[in-house]
Amino acid sequence: MNKVLTPDLVLARAKTDSLYGIRNLNVWGNDLSDVSILRKLPNVEVLSLSVNKIASLKDFSSCLKLQELYLRKNAISDISEIRYLVNLPELRVLWLSDNPCTEVPNYREIVISVLPGLTKLDNLPISPEERANAKKLGVSLDDLAGSPKKEEPQRSEYSKPQKKQSSYDYAEPENKGYENNVYEEKNPRGYQQEPPQKKSSNAGGAKKYREVESQQDYESKPLRELPVYRHYFWKL
Repeated sequence: MNKVLTPDLVLARAKTDSLYGIRNLNVWGNDLSDVSILRKLPNVEVLSLSVNKIASLKDFSSCLKLQELYLRKNAISDISEIRYLVNLPELRVLWLSDNPCTEVPNYREIVISVLPGLTKLDNLPISPEERANAKKLGVSLDDLAGSPKKEEPQRSEYSKPQKKQSSYDYAEPENKGYENNVYEEKNPRGYQQEPPQKKSSNAGGAKKYREVESQQDYESKPLRELPVYRHYFWKL
């Protein structure tokens, strides 16, 4: 069962009546797993939440004035959780010892590389040699598992800028003729007209066929003998 850090408990421990004015909060050893109330503490500077059951650092990302964070003996298992502390410009002290995430190789170098503003990590000052080793390791925020990577936006065919239509686009087009047997000409109102019927390319062949056929009919019919008229010239 999740145990929640309630506003009443926060006000009782801070001995104040306003969440907005809290600067220092110590809720040590309460088996807390839900600390979302921290998002309503924008001015807190020191947080001591050791010996609880906190598994994520996401709720600490809203504490922009946080300077010291003590989270010893909690349930933070993923080292990439430190990405939620990147945007805390005043954070100088971080204590994560006795969390499962501290068992990963090069733990200190990774934290120092991602959070270069720290001066003390797990109650040990950060030495210049450790900073040099962290820089040589070259771990960035994008290398951490689970960190969101920036992706270039993909342009779709619908996102391409379209040409702005002018008055010339609506003018009556010139006679384009036929292209690929498709009649594309339109009338001025935009209604598509029926393409005129093309003359058959075999017109000359049909005429020749008719001439041959008439000639065959003429040759097949027998010639009829014409009557011979004899003219008689009478002598006067």
